[in-house]
Amino acid sequence: MKVAIFDFDGTLFESAAYWERIIFNYLNDRGITPPKNIMNIAKPLGISQTATLFKNQFLLKESEKEIVDCWRSKMGENYRYYIPLKDFAHQYIKNLRQTGINICLATAMERDFIIPALERTGILKLFDFIVTIDDVHANKNSPKIFLHCAEHFEVSPCECTVFEDSTKAAAICKEAGFQVIGVYDGVSKGDYAVMLPICDRFIFSFSELLNDDVLV
Repeated sequence: MKVAIFDFDGTLFESAAYWERIIFNYLNDRGITPPKNIMNIAKPLGISQTATLFKNQFLLKESEKEIVDCWRSKMGENYRYYIPLKDFAHQYIKNLRQTGINICLATAMERDFIIPALERTGILKLFDFIVTIDDVHANKNSPKIFLHCAEHFEVSPCECTVFEDSTKAAAICKEAGFQVIGVYDGVSKGDYAVMLPICDRFIFSFSELLNDDVLV
């Protein structure tokens, strides 16, 4: 591994439960009984498509944009002040840097959301490169953002390891030739069985990798 590419939401930060709570409360406040498996629905779709689905399913009065803006506004405060970094993630990334591996962040979230969280938790300085889907004019349903990371460091995909909590993103990366480590997002327990045959490895905690010579 020459480059480690980390996803942000659910991979490095314990944000899945916060997203789940915001969407749950949004529907509940409008007299709607939220589905029990919110994140199982939202993760494969993404926030925009989830807003469209729930608007049509529950006949919400707000536009898709208004729904997404409301959710993101509430999450912005959580990123700035509350959402914790995953246990042992800081130490693991620090260990990778000490071995000479380049550290990259590839995320669908806007910089206004991720930078405050990275600064608050003290890991911003550990990243050599940060790229968002806005930077590459694509979404995470394509490997473009991950290929951009490899191109930035002038390496091939097989020399990069992607850390992802999304089953869809993990499959896309494997098809593009990347090594992939699946990461448990904290709420979607069913992802383990689905991601295990896709990924090179699946972890529930970064502590599992701290003394792993194979990866470093």
